[in-house]
Amino acid sequence: MRHISVLIALILITLFSSCKVNQKVNGEKVGKWVYKTTINEKTDIHKGRYKKDGFQKGTWRYKYDGKLYKKEEFKDSTAVVTYYHPNRKVASIGNIIFVKEKKGLHYYYVGSWFIYNPKGTLIEVKHYSKGVLEHHTIVRQ
Repeated sequence: MRHISVLIALILITLFSSCKVNQKVNGEKVGKWVYKTTINEKTDIHKGRYKKDGFQKGTWRYKYDGKLYKKEEFKDSTAVVTYYHPNRKVASIGNIIFVKEKKGLHYYYVGSWFIYNPKGTLIEVKHYSKGVLEHHTIVRQ
């Protein structure tokens, strides 16, 4: 019985790990996508998923030389974006909206963005409206 369970688990793992990557359907990106580029002999990798309509979904991770520098968490037409310092502490966090325009998808910063120093202390707050900086506050220490 145990051997059957192990066999079923291996089959399921194989099925899920064999999903095609970087596919398009009717010209739209769908499913899992991985972008890899090399910059100064170091690898820059972006990983995430697209919905059937071409919009990003779920969590996207961006790594340079193996270190996470950005994470986007998509829900509907918005995302929470987090940038990281090289020491892995949060550098900034805020929201974006994305809209489909004639030339493709366009992203805009919206709402309050919180900026932190490498020690993790809040140092600035910026407020955006559809990508336009409307207010900037420097936090006194």
